[in-house]
Amino acid sequence: MNSCFYDINWIYIPGGKARIGSSLEEIEEAHDYWRTRLLSDSYKDEFKNWLLKEYPINEVYLKPYKISDIPVTNGLYLEYCEQTSQPFPESISDQVLGGGHENPVWGVTIEEALSFCEWLSSTINKNITIPTEAQWEFAARGETRRIYPWGNNFSQEFCNTYESKIEKTTPVRKYEKGKSYYGLYDMGGNIEEWVHTKYDAYPNGVVIDDDLLQILGKDYFILKGGSFARGGDLCRVARRHGRHPNPEFRFTGFRLAISL
Repeated sequence: MNSCFYDINWIYIPGGKARIGSSLEEIEEAHDYWRTRLLSDSYKDEFKNWLLKEYPINEVYLKPYKISDIPVTNGLYLEYCEQTSQPFPESISDQVLGGGHENPVWGVTIEEALSFCEWLSSTINKNITIPTEAQWEFAARGETRRIYPWGNNFSQEFCNTYESKIEKTTPVRKYEKGKSYYGLYDMGGNIEEWVHTKYDAYPNGVVIDDDLLQILGKDYFILKGGSFARGGDLCRVARRHGRHPNPEFRFTGFRLAISL
């Protein structure tokens, strides 16, 4: 195992009640702010529906866990590919968009992310997986009601999104100001992150029949956090996205979690 794995800092997250999702008031505020800032006017008709997937606030009890302070990097994923003869994802084969070893891996499916976790678990003899949606969201804002991992106001100074005009990934520890409540990097922007949770309505909510449901079917895996190619609305902690088949949504990676 090379130094790429040991570069990860494991952040301890205490157990407790996590309140994930959004209230109707929070959804209205998000809609009012972002509806004139979306990347395409064609999104406006569906935008409210996308946000309603966050409703209502859902209380989940979490046992303590550890989570990686950064998404899995090209460097670490490259080692996995070399040891298992898995194909290189696009972020490794395209060094312009993908960047170097310290940039996050992307172009990874949920199945590939879970396969990586199985390999790493057996390699270091620990039970490593990707975080659930509740674990991810709690690591982003703890017991606060922060809108974004870093606070309540969006700024391209805190994250790498379309608004930053960088148009490619950045090293995983570039944005000190953008760290989450528990000190995690890149929970907003850079690459979208798979979580180990399939889409369904929260308790007392309703399943939202939007474009993703029609394209992917029910029970698709959720993505969190947004990417360099998408707008800052996806950086909202509560946002629930999915892997749309269009190429501009291919910038998907993951971070790691360990149950305690």
